[in-house]
Amino acid sequence: MTTWNELPAHLVSKIRSDSVTAPANLPGAEPKLKYGNSITEVDGIRFDSEKEADYYWDLHWLMREGTVKEVELQPKFVLQPGYKREGKKIRPIIYKADFKVTEAGGHVYYVDTKGMKTPVYLLKKKMLLYRYPDIDFREV
Repeated sequence: MTTWNELPAHLVSKIRSDSVTAPANLPGAEPKLKYGNSITEVDGIRFDSEKEADYYWDLHWLMREGTVKEVELQPKFVLQPGYKREGKKIRPIIYKADFKVTEAGGHVYYVDTKGMKTPVYLLKKKMLLYRYPDIDFREV
């Protein structure tokens, strides 16, 4: 089997770069992530970024010292329920925070670790804070 790097020059020049799957995205290759973050694993849990993994590690230590009672990963909030229109199902709009943290005293807060604040994230955050006005939401 010929790999991408072994293609003859006359064939490479005929391939449109936007019409094929890039070699990095082929099965078995490490995926190249959109914003340059790297998937990181801690305690057998895969995190979308090193920043998120580091924050989990900090929470882990807070749990060991007793400041934090419980940590839930990826809690979901329904921002707009799904519905049907003209016979088609329209999916709900869901926001997933990175962490739900319950402190030893019972206070609950939600954390999102962000390296890049995309327009979609900013819109969902605005919807979240409108729909759940009493939520303690924190960005790191």
